[in-house]
Amino acid sequence: MDRTVGSGWGSSAVGAWRVIEGASSVTGDVALLASRKPGITARASVTGVSAADVDSKFSLSIPKLPVGGPIYLAQAVRVSGKDSYGVRVRVHPDGSAYVSVVRLTDLTGVQSLAERRLPVTVKSGTSLDVAFRVAGTNPVALSAKAWVSGAAEPSAWQVSHSDASSARLQKPGGYAFALYTSSGAKSAVPVGIDDIRATAIAAPTPAPAPAPAPTRPPAPAPTPAPTPAPAPTPAPAPVPVTPATPAGVRGEPGARIPGSLSYDAPSTAIYAAPTGSDGAAGTKNSPVRTIEAALRLVPNGGTIVLRGGTYHEQIVIPPQKKVTIQPASNEAVWLDGAKPVTGWKPSGSTWVVDGWTTKLDSSPTYTKGAPDYTQADWRFIDPAHPMAAHPDQVWVAGAQLREVGTAAQVKAGTFFVDDAAKRLVIGTNPTGKPVEASVLSQALSIRSAGSEIRGIGVRRYATSVPEMGTVIAAAADVSLTDVTIRDNATTGFYSWSPRTKLTRVSLIGNGLLGGGASQADGLKVTQMLSTGNNSEGFNHSPVSGAFKVTRTQKVTVADSAFTANNGRGPWFDESVVDIAFTGNDVIGNTGHGVMVELSERAVVADNIIARNGDFGLFVLNSGNVKIWNNTFVGNANRNISIGQDARSASDPNAAGHDPRTRYAPLASWTVRNTVVSNNVIAESAGNCLVCVQDYSLRFTGAQMVSSIDGNLYHRTAPGTPRWFSAWSRGAVSKDPTVADTLAAFTAATGHDRRSQFVEGASVVNDRFMLLATRASAGVPVPADIASVSRLPVNGASLGARQR
Repeated sequence: MDRTVGSGWGSSAVGAWRVIEGASSVTGDVALLASRKPGITARASVTGVSAADVDSKFSLSIPKLPVGGPIYLAQAVRVSGKDSYGVRVRVHPDGSAYVSVVRLTDLTGVQSLAERRLPVTVKSGTSLDVAFRVAGTNPVALSAKAWVSGAAEPSAWQVSHSDASSARLQKPGGYAFALYTSSGAKSAVPVGIDDIRATAIAAPTPAPAPAPAPTRPPAPAPTPAPTPAPAPTPAPAPVPVTPATPAGVRGEPGARIPGSLSYDAPSTAIYAAPTGSDGAAGTKNSPVRTIEAALRLVPNGGTIVLRGGTYHEQIVIPPQKKVTIQPASNEAVWLDGAKPVTGWKPSGSTWVVDGWTTKLDSSPTYTKGAPDYTQADWRFIDPAHPMAAHPDQVWVAGAQLREVGTAAQVKAGTFFVDDAAKRLVIGTNPTGKPVEASVLSQALSIRSAGSEIRGIGVRRYATSVPEMGTVIAAAADVSLTDVTIRDNATTGFYSWSPRTKLTRVSLIGNGLLGGGASQADGLKVTQMLSTGNNSEGFNHSPVSGAFKVTRTQKVTVADSAFTANNGRGPWFDESVVDIAFTGNDVIGNTGHGVMVELSERAVVADNIIARNGDFGLFVLNSGNVKIWNNTFVGNANRNISIGQDARSASDPNAAGHDPRTRYAPLASWTVRNTVVSNNVIAESAGNCLVCVQDYSLRFTGAQMVSSIDGNLYHRTAPGTPRWFSAWSRGAVSKDPTVADTLAAFTAATGHDRRSQFVEGASVVNDRFMLLATRASAGVPVPADIASVSRLPVNGASLGARQR
């Protein structure tokens, strides 16, 4: 960075730097970068660079430690479209630092693949050297290390990961940096970046094959007459499959890969196949071509068997047809909302197809055609992602392009829908490559009670926000089992019907929300995988991320994983009553890990809630929440926050009521009878370990919490967090009572008499399990908690259980 630039990073020898969402300059030969504000990711990318196998090094200086929450600096390679690999350095206010290898989405969404704490305490002015290597295609080898500048470089890599998943990135791509400042930080502090060195790794020269032993030469074969080479046929786009279980997750949540399942089929089953005919009988030997035709033939209570292949359809299962839909044994079936697009013509630096008449609703609200809301926390659209609600999608050779707002903005990796000219414009050369675009908006609307969908995949539908979901459960007792729903424009799945059952369902890379439900009493979710959702970058609020449930009674979510979503993890909001959230792993989401808001009676037990970008667990205006045997690790703000605001269910006109109970609410929206026991609360950030506050100045901590005991509290160094506890004083003062130590908190409140408080080295291993050296007894688990979780009754261990 041997230059001075007042704003931006200027141009390197290979291309110009582009910085968005951040303050940037080059001063004293060091590039400075800061997020626009806490909770925002600043991004810097350089043009003119593309490589697949890369050795990268750079220096990272920390002029000033952050306050209130950590900072995350990622350096990315193989940046292609939205996807890239990166090395990420995380620095906490106490100076603890971590290095990880990650997979990035749009340089903002993060899936951690491997992580290690550095053996160094960062201070204001510390500079680190960071090295990163990416090589290979199957698998992709990722390695990283970081050390204090001027010290000897470690001989071995500190973190490594071999990515053999279907989501691995194999193509060459660009080079970039991304700086995220925790939303809990008091201000967005800058970092310095210098000495950037990136080298493409040359492929090794294969050794020559050994000469064969001499033999008698064979008689020469006659030379065949030459035949003309056939015209090249574009290869089909690769079929996405469910990725391997994310690192750090217990068990094997998520759908089994389409094509790996076998189901018995009754002799009366109706068969469909992409090679069939809709005038056929629908038998195994004479299948129909479409699911729609199979639905006309199948009797109520019958089964449809789909032969392997792709079905480009929008299906409504009518109320009078209870049906099971499944694949033929070990055959991969996908419902696909995209179609091939041909006839491309060059136009300057872009390529165009004329006669494009597909028009899709782009409202960012739940009302078709309506504009976005204007109130804070109700706006769907982040100004940094203005096209998020436009459901158009385009792929070139399986790589998704990003939509832009004008033809002038089109460049490689992007596209524009020109409605006025009826034209589709792309910036990636389509010559010899398959191009596909989403033209169907909804895959399945299941309106028949008791129907089951199992063993199939659903992908690439242009679902708009008002349509609620690509797959809809609109009748009672609908089941989805081993279903993969991925890469759709907004929300993958939604239910507003009772007793919906989701078992091993994967929600992957959907544009707004993995899935959700409302007025779906008796909802049961088991072994779900929700990862990489909100890929379009909608605001965290009013909704985005992993899975959101509203206005529902009796909800069970168990043994599932919610990881690397660009937004909040599981969110229970607006009068959800009787929640059992147990045995789940909530890791690496950019917003709050788990949120229980305006709700009543929840058990949050035996969960791992780690490395999320805001609070780990946020209990807001919710009563009778019991928090048992969870492991909270390194969430960017408070690990647990219990809060009350001025909203009250006594006002029937207040937003957030279940309309069925508006005038006799089952949830009072008041924090009371909270229990916090046997939790591991580790590597804490924010400003307190025990955080109980009433912002409406009505209730004291003693009125909000009935019991806190048997917990293990950990912080990496004194002063981080600043206080042990912040305890509401109710009407006395808006400022809570604070205590600096566990002993002081116990003396003041009577809580946590059996709890422990430790500082220094981590108390958990790299899979978030409590180290044996820290194991100790908590308080006995009561029967009501054991009955809805894997925890044994009267057990007194700490933290989440190993699988």
